[in-house]
Amino acid sequence: MENKIIIEEKNLIILPQGINKLASMKSSLTFPLQHVLGASIDSGILNESKGLRAPGTSIPGYWAGSFSKNGEKTFFNIKRSSQPIVIQLKNEAYDRLVLGSDHPEEIVDLINNRI
Repeated sequence: MENKIIIEEKNLIILPQGINKLASMKSSLTFPLQHVLGASIDSGILNESKGLRAPGTSIPGYWAGSFSKNGEKTFFNIKRSSQPIVIQLKNEAYDRLVLGSDHPEEIVDLINNRI
């Protein structure tokens, strides 16, 4: 599992797991639920250009950290073998998150039902 994704009180909390903390250069990310626009699963996003990485890790089949493309900043922490959870944000440093985690459908439903 790359990330543990939880909702606690009125916050969405992303906890990179194991070596993913080091690779993504983040031990946790917290966002108010009022800044979360929605979540979806988008398998095609891993085939798109990620943009410029700074800071983070990009090796074949794994992306972690901050990437900027066309004025949009995205946090990635995902392996190619994972089903991508895409979370759209507003009024945050990141415009979206692209994450891998266990049970992606359940996480997407949890987020969308809480916002």
